[in-house]
This record gives sequence, structure tokens and C-alpha cells, in this order.
Amino acid sequence: MRERDIGVGMRVLLGVVGAAALGAGLAVGATELRVAYLGSPLAPTLAAAAVCAIVAAGGVVLVRGAVRGRIVVRR
Repeated sequence: MRERDIGVGMRVLLGVVGAAALGAGLAVGATELRVAYLGSPLAPTLAAAAVCAIVAAGGVVLVRGAVRGRIVVRR
């Protein structure tokens, strides 16, 4: 895979989308873990928290790409 330089508009867009994904992933993941602590079925809530962790990790990748000004793309 190769890296491409991105312009200012795309950097802003990636930063906003990445920050939204990161914030939403952390907020919903924390809520799911709190619900699991309060006694909900453990397996589904932990699975949902794992999905939220993946979303948050994707948000981190987007924010990092926006800060660096380059992002890895596939052909």
C-alpha cells in the first residue's frame, strides 16, 4: 500500500470524521461496559464494547492521518 498527500479540505474532513468516530466509540463503549457491570448479559455487551473499540481505533487512524497530512490508500 502507498501513502498519498492530502489537501487541507480532506485533512479537515478526516479530522472531523475521525474525532466523531473516536468520541462515539469511547462513549458507547464506556456505556456498554457500565451496563455489563450493572448486570446485563455479559457476552452481548462485551461484544458491543469490542466493536466500539474497533470504531475508536479507526477514528484514531483517521485523526493521525489528518494530522500528518498523509494517509495510506489501496490501489
